[in-house]
Amino acid sequence: MDPIAHRSRSLVLIATALLAGCSDDPFSAPAPDGSADAGVDVPRIIRADVPSTPRDVPTVDVPRNTNPVVVGVVPDHGPFTGGNSVVVRGSNFTPESVVTFGGALVQPRDTVANDQGRLTVLPPAGRAGEVDVTVEVDGRTATLPRGYRYDAIQVEPSDGSPAGNTLLTVRGLGTRFTDATAVTLDGLPCTGLRVGGPELLTCLTPAHPEGRVDVTVVTGDERIAVADAFTFTDSAESARGGLGGGPILGNINVTVLAGNTGDPIPNALVFLGEDPQVAPPRSTRTNDRGRASVGFPELRGPTTLTISARCFSSQTVQVFDARNVSVYLYAHMIPACADEGMPPESIPGRGTYGTQVSGELVWEGPNEFAPNPWRNIPEPRAGERRVARVFATTADILTTPNQPSAGGQVVEVVNPGYGGRGYPFSISTRPASLAIYAIAGIENNRDPSRFTPYVMGVARGVLGSPRAMITNVVVPMNIPLDHQTDVRLANLPPAGRDGPNRLRVEGFIDLGGEGVIARSDVTAYGRDVSDNYNLVALPPFSGALADARLIVRATYGVTSGRQADGTEYLSPPSSTVVIGSITTPDDTVRVDNWVGIPEFEAPTEGGRLPPDRTVRFAQRGNDPDMFNLSLSGDVLYWQTWARNTERSFRFPDLSGVMGLRDLPTGAAYYMYLTGFRAAGFVFNEFRYNNLSQLYWSAYAARNLTFTR
Repeated sequence: MDPIAHRSRSLVLIATALLAGCSDDPFSAPAPDGSADAGVDVPRIIRADVPSTPRDVPTVDVPRNTNPVVVGVVPDHGPFTGGNSVVVRGSNFTPESVVTFGGALVQPRDTVANDQGRLTVLPPAGRAGEVDVTVEVDGRTATLPRGYRYDAIQVEPSDGSPAGNTLLTVRGLGTRFTDATAVTLDGLPCTGLRVGGPELLTCLTPAHPEGRVDVTVVTGDERIAVADAFTFTDSAESARGGLGGGPILGNINVTVLAGNTGDPIPNALVFLGEDPQVAPPRSTRTNDRGRASVGFPELRGPTTLTISARCFSSQTVQVFDARNVSVYLYAHMIPACADEGMPPESIPGRGTYGTQVSGELVWEGPNEFAPNPWRNIPEPRAGERRVARVFATTADILTTPNQPSAGGQVVEVVNPGYGGRGYPFSISTRPASLAIYAIAGIENNRDPSRFTPYVMGVARGVLGSPRAMITNVVVPMNIPLDHQTDVRLANLPPAGRDGPNRLRVEGFIDLGGEGVIARSDVTAYGRDVSDNYNLVALPPFSGALADARLIVRATYGVTSGRQADGTEYLSPPSSTVVIGSITTPDDTVRVDNWVGIPEFEAPTEGGRLPPDRTVRFAQRGNDPDMFNLSLSGDVLYWQTWARNTERSFRFPDLSGVMGLRDLPTGAAYYMYLTGFRAAGFVFNEFRYNNLSQLYWSAYAARNLTFTR
């Protein structure tokens, strides 16, 4: 045989072997385990004495390996609650890829194909421990054994100032937090620890140099350590944006991102003071990475900064003293701005799925293998019946409480031949770590019907994932609803010309990492502090609810509507106080630490914005920690943050800056002003998560419509 031809055939066979072990790049070597691309370049072999295509060598069609390959997950761990962003790495991924963690489906909506080698996903909830990660593409699957670890705790927020004093919330699933629990960050103690229950605690972070640190929680012989769970940072690129970096000493670093996508916004105008046409160095533009720096030697705080960009909202940070500022601007949803940051269209067919939960409500009684009668509920009279409603816990107290008529209905009847021990139920719910509970009582046949609760049951530790069908959930119906919390209201904030005129007190049962039992019937109304506000039909905090904690939310607002079951809507002007971590439903709770309700002085309702473009208001009653003002129009949105001592907001005139959207004359505007109080809050270390009501202990709000 011709030696040259022999060598040519050998090279073709080598190339064929290489191609069989590769995915997208035919000149990449397989990983050491032969499972995936390791990113190692294989040089092309070119010899002058060998023809590039020997005539006597037949053409070989090498099929492309289209099977998906999974090589890693970054980061490789996360909280049991799921919902954190991770990247699945590998090859041959498509936009239709289906991902599961431990067999639990990732919501299709939460699966984004960055490219053929990366999928960004939000894992579903899962029990603590390691799970397999599987990717399916067109019926072909690849699995990374033990590719991801669910942590037993969730730490929020995930970053904070190196100066310390960030309020840290730690939630667990199956944990046993007590007053003796110790929390450390990189070995340093988290102080001011408050235990809200065996699965919930809060504390204040220590001071620490910038960087990622482990969080460790120790309760007796139970030790839970989570690597890189918290980041000390003063960077303007903090995950949630906000203020930080310490006092201004000649320079302010600004990062501007798109709120819809998180992408940097280039060419955004950044300026100090009230004149957007002020010359540099008091003004500047962001670069391609959305960054800018405003500085001169004598620059000191406090100062005011405004940021605006074409086709995006505007943001003013008023009277602050922080050298790093990171903000999110939101795209104007108009056709003219289609290429400037409007949210991308969703991929057709990539939706969301719930969880189906089925099981039985079981009453105690003589029947060991058959349903027992509902003896802990009175006999119904004419026009009444005994009925139970089945629900899942809600994510938090901000979710609309469950209406008695909205749950899965169970009546005291079973079909002939049914072989179960209880009364079957089936409900659809959100995919999450949750509890299933049922409320049983007497319902009449009036319109609308009236439901009187007597007994409840709860099944804890249910983990739902998208499209999952969870069966055989047993809910023992043995918890009497015979406890009551008396709430005493005092020192209401002064009411204005338009209210408030109504008081509402609500009770929520907090189950830590499993969510909240939110019942619309655990509510009391009144007109004055002298009225009785009793939260009735509460369960004892024992047995399955031994770790439960009561949350009381009191709202002083204006009646603006009523639901069919009698629940009233309360709107601004309003003030709200939230008191949590109540260990027994038999306590008397005093509510008096209200935030005063702001009163607009100019403009007034239906009036015009003053010529100096300044909104003025009075604050009657207790000050908040911070004010957040939002102004919205037809295609305009402007947000302003200000410390609690401010009593006015000025909107700079952007009409002289090409490409920026000012406040059009004659247009109608809606303004919403909120003042809130949060534990451990420092204005110059503000983070975007501080804007969530979940972090507020008290808040007040007022709205206004006006024209210009």
